Amino acid sequence: MLIVINLAILTRLLFLSIYKKDYYFEKLDSSNIILEGMTAPRGRILDVNGNILVDNIGIKSIIYNKLNISTKNELEISKILAKNIKITVDVSSYHLKNYYYLNNKEYIDSLLDKKTFKLYEERKITSNELFLKKLELITEDMLNEIDKAAAYYYFLMNNGYSYEDKIIKEDISDEEYILINKLNLDGIRTDIIWDRFYPYGNVLKNIFGLVSSYKQGLPNEFKNEFLSRNYKLNDRVGLNNLEYIYDEYLQGVKSKYQVSNNKLKLLESAKRGKDLVLSIDINLQISIENILEKEMINAKNSLNSKYFNESYIIVSNPQDGSIISLIGKKIKEDFTFIDYSYYNIINAYNLGSVVKGATISVGYKNKIIDDKTKMQDSCIRLYGGRDKCSWTKIGIVNDINALKMSSNYFQYQIAIGLTGKKYYPGIHLLVDESYFNEYRSVLSSYGLGALTGIDLSKEGIGQKGYEYTPDQLLNMSVGHFDTYTSISLVQYINTIATGYRRELSLLKYVIDHDGSILFEKTNKILNKAPIETKYLERIKEGFREVNATGTAYSYTNHKFSSAGKTGTADSYLDTNLDGVVDMQTKTTSYVMYAPFQKPEISIAIVSPNISYNNKKNNYRYPINSRVSREISNLFSFNE
Repeated sequence: MLIVINLAILTRLLFLSIYKKDYYFEKLDSSNIILEGMTAPRGRILDVNGNILVDNIGIKSIIYNKLNISTKNELEISKILAKNIKITVDVSSYHLKNYYYLNNKEYIDSLLDKKTFKLYEERKITSNELFLKKLELITEDMLNEIDKAAAYYYFLMNNGYSYEDKIIKEDISDEEYILINKLNLDGIRTDIIWDRFYPYGNVLKNIFGLVSSYKQGLPNEFKNEFLSRNYKLNDRVGLNNLEYIYDEYLQGVKSKYQVSNNKLKLLESAKRGKDLVLSIDINLQISIENILEKEMINAKNSLNSKYFNESYIIVSNPQDGSIISLIGKKIKEDFTFIDYSYYNIINAYNLGSVVKGATISVGYKNKIIDDKTKMQDSCIRLYGGRDKCSWTKIGIVNDINALKMSSNYFQYQIAIGLTGKKYYPGIHLLVDESYFNEYRSVLSSYGLGALTGIDLSKEGIGQKGYEYTPDQLLNMSVGHFDTYTSISLVQYINTIATGYRRELSLLKYVIDHDGSILFEKTNKILNKAPIETKYLERIKEGFREVNATGTAYSYTNHKFSSAGKTGTADSYLDTNLDGVVDMQTKTTSYVMYAPFQKPEISIAIVSPNISYNNKKNNYRYPINSRVSREISNLFSFNE
């Protein structure tokens, strides 16, 4: 007898652990079952100044759980609900007939002809086919006799798996909420369904990420991961970005109910998860978004901007790698905007001369140039090729002036020197992938073409070129071969500003329920700049000259010292989506940090396809300089 009892208990335990996914039992006594609520409020997401970016909104709802309730009892409950709680009926003819049949079984069964019943007894039709024939006997006049609201409530109570909690009605009024509790119906309870609320609308919404629905629970692609961390199948979890990365902190604790005689009593209310505090300054974010949107409209109203439709801006603190603002915008034909902030992380572009702080480092590292190197800026012509020149005649340059005036010739000479050759017109170079990989190694030491460690999902690293020719090696040296993301540009300029490549992040710390700091994010140093300090100082000086008197003079208000670098690169589009590139465009970029001696902020800007090649004009709207100058007005420093 004892063996039989133990076997029965074990069978019940297996059933509950496998099938009853929406709640768990703390006691096996069926008269004292503990079940969980459907959802719990997640932790909030705040900006660096305490402004709430992501909150919870509670939706008062009526919930049903079948427990051990009979069909007869369910029919009575549905009638009571229909009498007391208004609902918009949306139920099929099939379910109306099913409801009528359950209330009038004997009558409908009596209408069934003996021939049909005999077919069933002889197993010539199935039980389901027999049931459908019974429903065919129910007329429209019969259906007009029933309360369709009650039929709908019954349908909602039985739609889905029998063990699941069912939402019978959402967003009920306070009066309905009180009334349901007074009625104290079997299996029926009131509960709060928690959902995400965004006080700033779509601002950074795709950076915050999505949360699974109560019906979805653990998504298939993350199921094993979350189950290994003691999550339950019906837990709502973050699906991507911050909601996913920091789900262990954001996850709340569901309410608990005691079930006795098919009645539910609240034992513990739901508990909110921990709050995230980001390094984002939402007021600065919105100010920069407004600046960018205005200038994007101006750009679209200017010449040669047919294929321009997106721009990206990131503001960071180079000292700790924290992200202060993360802006991405796509402009539509009607001059409205889509938030593209997440594409800072995944989209990559040819960025041009903006990366010369890294490519010139190849020359320092391999002792091709030093602080005494000077040369007459000119053009390079390889064997069988055309002249490749700087954007203008620059004259005699050293390393600092080469950065200040963005000399391509200086960079080309480094690339040729890397092969062990000395340049002469028509030189025949032999190159292989190893030379490109030397560039990639140095650039990745600054963050370009490497993962930055940003706490977001699916960070991209850009695409590597694959045509390893002498001409492409020269292109590599001026940022026209591999592609890079906007977020990697930030890590690159931060590495130049501080001498260290540090992880990037949006999280500053996690706050516990008592207001104490539970976890503080520290961005680790990944590596030092790949060159001697004296050469890094020369890159900084070159970048300072870029902003002070060079190609980026118009990019800042000069109220404070700064350093920066501009870039322009060819980019290519498939305008009719036929799989063939048919349009060459220009993509512009800019990086800077300030103040020069003790950097507090860094900025990266990328504006893809700002102009395109055509026979009419070559005008490029100066969106980066206009945006950067206006952003610089938002800051002040004590130097």
